[in-house]
Amino acid sequence: MNKICITLDDVLRAKTQQFGKIYKRAIDPEINLDELDLSTNNLATIFNMKAKEYNKFLYEDYAFEIFAEAPAAQKMLDKNLNLWHIRLNNDREDEDKVELMLANAKEFNASIGFTYFFLSQMGTRIRETYFPTDSLTIWNKCDVLVTADPLLLQNKPEGKISVKIEMPYNENCQADYTYETLSALIGDEEFLDKVCPKGKKNEK
Repeated sequence: MNKICITLDDVLRAKTQQFGKIYKRAIDPEINLDELDLSTNNLATIFNMKAKEYNKFLYEDYAFEIFAEAPAAQKMLDKNLNLWHIRLNNDREDEDKVELMLANAKEFNASIGFTYFFLSQMGTRIRETYFPTDSLTIWNKCDVLVTADPLLLQNKPEGKISVKIEMPYNENCQADYTYETLSALIGDEEFLDKVCPKGKKNEK
């Protein structure tokens, strides 16, 4: 069994976009979101917030708006992900089957429940979710990781496969495979054979 893990932020859920939208509405209506430097995924740095202020904004005051109400990263992604999940193991023998899981770093307190709400709105049928306190343990759960997170991309263990979903902040991160969006990955009919080739588990 091969396991592919998909992280949520800026892959399945448009978190960076939603954070900016809520910040503009609640804190600074004059901010020009199009002019922000997104070369880092540290939102506290991008929005010039102190740690305490940032954590309160993200995990207390506007946790529901950011984690639960954020849109999918692309239009029709919910439908396309579910259809891909259904046909994932067509023409694959038991030893070559592929299992999907979802994971996310930096989930904390109320954000966990609100993230489950987001996933319920997506209508996902993926059974396994994982929200670790130590981000890098996500690698322990899978063979292939699809993510935009620079920390995860930069700390790929030997023998694993990294798939980068492009964001401005991970431009300089190396990966085994790169896609502009998760929708583009789903649309690549050769993706599964690249990352989980049939018969690999039986190789001596």
